[in-house]
Order: sequence, then C-alpha cells, then structure tokens
Amino acid sequence: MLEEAGVPLGEEAHIISGSKGGPRYDGAYPPEKIDSYENLILLCPTHHRLIDKKGGAGFTVESLRKMKVAHEVVQRAAKSASQKRQEETELRTLALIEVWADKADLNHWDGFSGMLNTPIPRLSSETIDALVMQLEWITTRRWPDQYPELKRAFENYTLVLTDTLNHIRRTMDSIDGRVEIYEMYREYKHRRMTQSEYDASRRDFEFRVDMLYELSFELTKAANFICDAVRTELDPLYRFEEGIVPHRVSSGLFGNKLTREEYRHGERERELPYVGRAELEARVRKQGGASR
Repeated sequence: MLEEAGVPLGEEAHIISGSKGGPRYDGAYPPEKIDSYENLILLCPTHHRLIDKKGGAGFTVESLRKMKVAHEVVQRAAKSASQKRQEETELRTLALIEVWADKADLNHWDGFSGMLNTPIPRLSSETIDALVMQLEWITTRRWPDQYPELKRAFENYTLVLTDTLNHIRRTMDSIDGRVEIYEMYREYKHRRMTQSEYDASRRDFEFRVDMLYELSFELTKAANFICDAVRTELDPLYRFEEGIVPHRVSSGLFGNKLTREEYRHGERERELPYVGRAELEARVRKQGGASR
C-alpha cells in the first residue's frame, strides 16, 4: 500500500561510514566517494538499523557490496531500460543531495545560524572556508531536467548563499590579526572620531549586523525550500525524522530562540522566492532593523 502511494520504504545507508568510529569506517577510503553511488545501499529501515548495530560488526564491506550487486541484478532483470535509467538518476540525485546536506551541515544549522545572529557576529575562518567550498560545489552541479522544482530551489539557494558570503567578506575582519577568527568590523573602535562620526559609524555597524540577520533568515528559508523540493519530486519522507531546518536568533548571553523560517505561499509562486540583496537592504531600512 505504501509503495503504491509513492512512499519509499527504503533508506539510503553508507557501506563505508564517513565518520570516525562509524560503521565500517575506513580512513583510507577517499572522502569524495563517501556519498557516491558506489558507497550507498538501499535498505528497509529495519535492516538499516541491523547492519549498523554494534558499529557494523556483523556486516563487512564486502558482504554489503555483494548484497547490493545481487539485489540490483534481481531488480534490473524485471525492469525496462527506461525504468533502469530513471532509478539510477533518482539514486544519483539523492546521493548528491546528501553531499549538499553534509556540506551545508543541516544537522547543525541552528548553531551556524546562531553565529550569524549575535549582537557582534563572529565566525571562524574554518566556517567561512566551508561556505566558500559549499558555494563552489553547488555552482558546478547540473541537476536533472526531470526535477524542475529541485533545480529552481538550488538556483534560489545559490543566490542567497552568494549574497551571504559576499556580505561576510565585505563586513567582517580578523580580530587583532588572528586569521582564525573573523568579527563584524566596528570602525568606531579603531580610530578617534567626532560625535557625529561616531554616531554614523555605529548606525553603519548596526545596519550591517541587521543585514546579516536578514540574510540568515533568507538562507534558512532557501535551505528548507530545497528540502521541500526533494520531498515533492524524489522522497516524500526526506528528513522526516530531523524535521525542518531550524533558525536560531541569539540576542546575547542568555537570550536566544529557535524559529521556523520558510517561504510563504506567495513567495513560492515567484520565479525565485529570494528577492535579492537590494530589496533586503530596502526592507531593513524601512523596518529600522532585521525581521526578528
């Protein structure tokens, strides 16, 4: 019944884990192949838990590869050429989506968004480098034409990520020459000013902080938009257990909250939901701050 309704009963599992201490982890296995088709096997939820039990001690890499090949032989024998192509396209596309989810670190998104939403935003150089690598990876992807909503969602996300990264590059600087930590630059802290210059510098700083807040909201919406596209066109239960990608706002040492940020119906109907940096700037100026 569930299969007839289009609900997948399989889960993608890694034959070789990409995490130290994970099931069948192999430090010599190329990192770029962890989420590749050759290292993925489709299992029912019960068998997924079984093969990973006790660190995967009961199932070797070789046994799982043989299991995968045997299953594919049986399945392919009963399918037409077009069905085989479609199945392979789906599996390879889902594998690439998992690569993106890992590069974007969706499982720790609240921590990432929280770093963008503090009174004085700070980011490690490692985090900034990860954003750069994620953008470069996304820019070189070609998504299958049979998934138009997925292509639209990634195009939208790429625009928001580009604007976010450009804003970080323009407005943040290393702290006291420490290249491992970057902070939103405060000119009024670094030179003597008249009162009017100081006030203008403070307003400029607050505007740049508010823009980073606003971009973090948009980036979270764009990430959730991709997840929705995956659920619509590929896997109805994608990230079912994890839920939506959450957004965290931090107003200081003790004040922070988790919010649900998604595009509204009217926004989704636009060619691309993201309105662009210019409109964001106009929104922040009109509101007198970010949408928090």
